[in-house]
Amino acid sequence: MLQRRSNRMFAVAALVAAGLSCTGCAGAFTQRLVELRTSQGDAALANNSLVEAQKEYSLALKLDRHNPAARAGLAKALFLQARADFIDSLLDQAQIDITGALKYAPDDAAAKGLAAQIDQAKIRREIVLANYPVYESVGASLSDSLKSLTATQKEITSQLKLFRADFDSGHLTRAITASYGLEDEAHRTASRIVSYRSLVTTGASKSKTPAQTETPHLLPIP
Repeated sequence: MLQRRSNRMFAVAALVAAGLSCTGCAGAFTQRLVELRTSQGDAALANNSLVEAQKEYSLALKLDRHNPAARAGLAKALFLQARADFIDSLLDQAQIDITGALKYAPDDAAAKGLAAQIDQAKIRREIVLANYPVYESVGASLSDSLKSLTATQKEITSQLKLFRADFDSGHLTRAITASYGLEDEAHRTASRIVSYRSLVTTGASKSKTPAQTETPHLLPIP
């Protein structure tokens, strides 16, 4: 990485030196810098280094704001960043990125489609917030419950593996016990998710469940 960055800096320095020693060729020198920055942006994009790609394309556009390759590259980098933010539930940042992408590629169908998805998600988020403001903390508690289920599944798998190693049926007994616990916990989690859906869609004040106090802790266990 350091070697590649050093090579890049050397290439830029060489171009600057060449430009300074050449009179009457400022336009050609600028174009070479634009091409260099765009090429580096392409390389960063190919490596999925989206922040680096955006920086390189932006530098190219500072030199030539109409350069089609740099505009297309920046639009793609911003689109990919917006999509990643959207998947990570970072809606506000995703909207900023997709707005930037559409600035440089206003007719791009994929970018327009993602922009529509983000707009719809933000509208739905406002509805959820209005109905159940503590949706996020309750959702986090549900995620923790799912982690517990995963741990139990791993324990069952581990006991079965141990049995295949030493043929001690006690491992099977422990696997059976864990399986019953897993089934019960899965049922409780499913019931809590049903309650959660009711709260985020109809509002805590309209819900007849004990969770209408909007506690940010776990939803009631049946």
